[in-house]
Amino acid sequence: MLSVRDATVQIENKIVLSGFNLEIGEGEVHVLMGVNGSGKSSLANVLMGNNNYVVERGRVEFEGQDLFKLSIDERARAGIYVAWQNPMTIPGVSVFSLCKALRQAQGKLDEFKNLIEFKRYLEKLAVGIGLTKEHVRRNVNDGFSGGEKKRLELLQLLLLKPKLAILDEIDSGLDADGIRIVRKIVQKMKDGGTSFLIITHNTELLEKIVVTKIWKITN
Repeated sequence: MLSVRDATVQIENKIVLSGFNLEIGEGEVHVLMGVNGSGKSSLANVLMGNNNYVVERGRVEFEGQDLFKLSIDERARAGIYVAWQNPMTIPGVSVFSLCKALRQAQGKLDEFKNLIEFKRYLEKLAVGIGLTKEHVRRNVNDGFSGGEKKRLELLQLLLLKPKLAILDEIDSGLDADGIRIVRKIVQKMKDGGTSFLIITHNTELLEKIVVTKIWKITN
């Protein structure tokens, strides 16, 4: 599924990952831990193609493909999704419009009879993770609390059903109920074949999740 070999990465002339290795198989849950500034989020940025991060050495493959040869859009279409630690606000773009565009990019919007059916499906997902139908109509993260922003990341995760989900500090800003929802989603999607890389320093999040391996960055 995902193979990271001897990756050395720098940003602004500072090494943030040095000789890092990682292997994730299908349907596995892996956890990446480390102190703040150790490079945990840097790995997520590298995997999704943030050009600010320069890979000096190493190789990354996803399902046998050289990940560095794929654009950001191609990586997303290949089935990689990142729930970011600090989700962006997108002025003028509703949650509904964003999710519709994401589904269109996957080529799966036509699985619904019409947009009304899609909206109802989206609203059902939103309510199931502690958001409301009203959140679907609002602009992306505009006025959302920290916990609501993280729940919106979970909404996109459920909608896209990726092959590999990278959760970057997903528990930050979530209350106990939100953390319980994360655990439930991870376990259910894992059983369906989705692989996870959970970036966290909170071991409480990992309770009741069957974890394949915990990786630690000690830079």
